[in-house]
Amino acid sequence: MDLRRQIEALERALGRLGIRFLEEELPREAHIDGGLCTVEGDQVLYLSPSAPPWRRAEVLFDALRRLPHDDIWLPPEIRQLLTDQSLVDRPVRLVASGVASRDSDAREGDR
Repeated sequence: MDLRRQIEALERALGRLGIRFLEEELPREAHIDGGLCTVEGDQVLYLSPSAPPWRRAEVLFDALRRLPHDDIWLPPEIRQLLTDQSLVDRPVRLVASGVASRDSDAREGDR
């Protein structure tokens, strides 16, 4: 599964869980490209529109990993990544686990 499809699958899964997406540039001093939070009782996933695709995948993956996802359908590749304990503290391996590498995906996003 290539990075674009990983991102699409993660976004669909989070949407099925009722997560609202908000694309907003976050302050540089925050040093983050997004994250899951609760706003007025709703779970919202902030995503930086300027984040490279590999980083967007990491933010989406981290959010899904923190939510109850056993009862929703996920592509086998995503389900396997969610159960891979070696990724718990190293989300960068998410992209490396897929077909494309972080560097090549970053270059594709720049095209």
